[in-house]
Amino acid sequence: MFVKSIRRITDDAYHNAFTGACFFKGSLYVAYRQGAAHADPTGKIIVLRSDDDGKHFEIVAAFRKKCDARDAYLYTDGKRLFVVGFEAGDEISAFAAHTENGRNWSQWTEMTGTDNFILWRPQFYNGRYFCAAYGEFKSETSSTVAWFESDDGINWEKKYVIHKGKDIPTECYLDFKKDGTAVMIMRCDDKSRRPYLCTSKPPYRKWEMKRLDIPLEGPALWLIEDDIWISGRWFLHPDIAHLAVFKIIKNKPELRIVLPSGPGFDISYMGVAKDPENPARCILSYYSGHTAPDDPDIDQFSHPDIYLVDALFKLDTRDFIMDWMVSDVQNISLKQASLPDINDKDLKWKKIRGYTEDDFKKMYIPALAIGFVDAKKIIKHRAGVIFFSTTADLGPADSAKLYLGYDGPVVVWFNEKKVFSGHGTNPAIADQTKVIVKPQHGTNTITIALDTNNGRAQGIFCRIKPEL
Repeated sequence: MFVKSIRRITDDAYHNAFTGACFFKGSLYVAYRQGAAHADPTGKIIVLRSDDDGKHFEIVAAFRKKCDARDAYLYTDGKRLFVVGFEAGDEISAFAAHTENGRNWSQWTEMTGTDNFILWRPQFYNGRYFCAAYGEFKSETSSTVAWFESDDGINWEKKYVIHKGKDIPTECYLDFKKDGTAVMIMRCDDKSRRPYLCTSKPPYRKWEMKRLDIPLEGPALWLIEDDIWISGRWFLHPDIAHLAVFKIIKNKPELRIVLPSGPGFDISYMGVAKDPENPARCILSYYSGHTAPDDPDIDQFSHPDIYLVDALFKLDTRDFIMDWMVSDVQNISLKQASLPDINDKDLKWKKIRGYTEDDFKKMYIPALAIGFVDAKKIIKHRAGVIFFSTTADLGPADSAKLYLGYDGPVVVWFNEKKVFSGHGTNPAIADQTKVIVKPQHGTNTITIALDTNNGRAQGIFCRIKPEL
């Protein structure tokens, strides 16, 4: 796991908690419960939208019917984005709303067939909606987790009981493998606090359950290919908890990172937004009170905030273009740069290769530098412009997405057409810019002119994905 950034996205006088996150039609959405306290009748669910990959957010919806609306969650069936939660009054009522464009939402609608169960984290898979919900809760005594299915995400049918008993099973977080196998983590509220890792093949009538040897509450689970990742409120001591992320190795959790959090229990409830354009990347939302609000009159630990983690879960160079020709530094400005001739010997072209996973293992380069085409040995702190050129065979694609990262101003040509110009960030960030290009069938040429920024720039990231 490689963390690119961790950001706080709320800072106010509220108790902000219980998060969900999802990408939908090119935008990132984060939902959370906002209230006066951890349990308070003023609680409502807020939905935020970002059109620039989480840099800036706007409120696009707020939901509450009668009482404390809690445990916001977001998921999509591809056509609609759902926000779900429940209201905790004299009885438990499960609610949902949905949108087709991210801005115009349906009413906050009570779901049917839930039998006073909390549909905590529904999922859509293979044309149907599924959820392992919990109910029949008796504090410190017992509870039940049952399997629900739906045709529309609003009207549900209870199919059967998965588990119940004195280990007090409650919150379940569900994901699906490509072969249809359901994988789930199930919280238990007995004294051990040890969750179950659960798996089931279609049609999801028989479950294998293994109790994990860690105390974990407010759990989340997600799959990166077939790798299982979990997170939650990890108790180092009965009075000390932090948000931890584990990878499941041979059915056992191995600690990968402890995120900024704690020390109190009012943390975790992670949402997981899988980047639809990069299967190794997720945006993770969670809540914690580890950072004091800007207002010194607000108590830090009773007013937690929402955080976002931008993380990669695999060292994956399959899409990065690694092999390039690079010119010597030209004593010109970027405005003077024109599409170069790869056969022009005066440009002193040389072969260069991006950093690979082997470089990460042998040279101890940062993990996030994998795929970076490093030309600093050619630039040698000189001012001017350097050209990168390569070819990519995209097959019979009619459209492609060109992803760029650069640590100085650039001009980009695709084949012979100028398709982008912009300023860079130092250091360069992979996928900083996305450009839609129209490839010719077969081999295409990519050329990038990089202003060395008076010798401070070093190189580029570039990957391309055809849309078939």
